[in-house]
Amino acid sequence: MVVELRNKILVAGGAVAVAVGAYLPWLRINPNLPPDAEVPTINYTGMGAGFEGFDFVLLGAVGLVLLLHSSSFWTPIRIVTGVGVAVFPVYYLSYSTLFRFSATFVPALGWYLTVLGGTLLSHGGGRQLPSLIHRLKATATLRE
Repeated sequence: MVVELRNKILVAGGAVAVAVGAYLPWLRINPNLPPDAEVPTINYTGMGAGFEGFDFVLLGAVGLVLLLHSSSFWTPIRIVTGVGVAVFPVYYLSYSTLFRFSATFVPALGWYLTVLGGTLLSHGGGRQLPSLIHRLKATATLRE
């Protein structure tokens, strides 16, 4: 009972973190830049608040996880989705030389929340994997 509640909290917390992280900006101007640094006057996807571009894919993946949460058969899908949601922001950050931890644009709060949410989603799905394997072994034993 406690394990089920813990899994639900992990998945719900991950879903909320991804939804809020997708809404908040992913990029901001590096506050450690020197005052005379040249900053491009361009608005990249992820610099403004609100849902835009790739956010709908992330929200769709989280919605899929929430819909399939009650079925233990879909546990591997939840793990893959959580890992994908956590890895996508890292890929996004490595896409350009302007987006790095010490570059012109650095990750903002939305980026960190999305990575955290994906990690929580994959962890919530991973916690159910041993029980799924145990059930599959028990089913195989009954068939023999």
